[in-house]
Amino acid sequence: MKTLMIHDLSRTEALDAKAMAAVQGGMYKKGLPSFWSYYDGSTHDSSLTAVQKIGQSQEVFNTNGNNVAFSDHITSTVKPTQTASNSVVRF
Repeated sequence: MKTLMIHDLSRTEALDAKAMAAVQGGMYKKGLPSFWSYYDGSTHDSSLTAVQKIGQSQEVFNTNGNNVAFSDHITSTVKPTQTASNSVVRF
């Protein structure tokens, strides 16, 4: 039987059922069921893109001594802090 190469066919040529049954190759290796796809690890792209967003909001009200008419030496210390971080870890 002569080997059929797909690039030998013109774009307008149609194959009958017998000719199509003789076509082998493609993305499936011979012997594997058609639901198992062939994976070529040599062309694997291991690049990674990760979009990470941090949204923070903070409101601090200090009303110490509000509406006090005759008070002296009222002190109040407020030290609000916020931190956030993102990291991409590849295993």
